[in-house]
Amino acid sequence: MLPDSKISQLIGLQIPGLTFPAEQQQPAKGSISKVIHTFADYTGRMIRNEQLHEVKRCFNVAAVLYHNGSSALRNAIESAFMYTLSPLLCGKHKELLPLSLKNVRIQHLQTIAL
Repeated sequence: MLPDSKISQLIGLQIPGLTFPAEQQQPAKGSISKVIHTFADYTGRMIRNEQLHEVKRCFNVAAVLYHNGSSALRNAIESAFMYTLSPLLCGKHKELLPLSLKNVRIQHLQTIAL
C-alpha cells in the first residue's frame, strides 16, 4: 500500500507539470483530499486544453493510486477526482479512463440516477 504522506511526491514524479503548494507536501490530516483536488484541477485543465496524452497519463496515475492506495486515498479519488472531472468527460476523454476508473465512474453515475 502506498503511504498517504508521500502521495503528492508520487504524483509529482509521474506528472512533472503539476506542482503542489508547500502545505500539501507535508503530511497532515485531511491533506490527501486537498492533494487529490489539486490533481483533479490539473487534469481538468489538461482536458479543457485537449492535452490528451497528459490526460491519459493523469488517468493512469490515478488508477495506480486507486489500486494501491489506502481507503482514504481511494475515497478521495472516488469523491474528489472522479466527481470533479465527471462533467468534463465526453466520449473521447472517458475512453482514456483505465478500467478501474471506468467502474468508479459507472458507480457514481448509477448513484446519481437513483
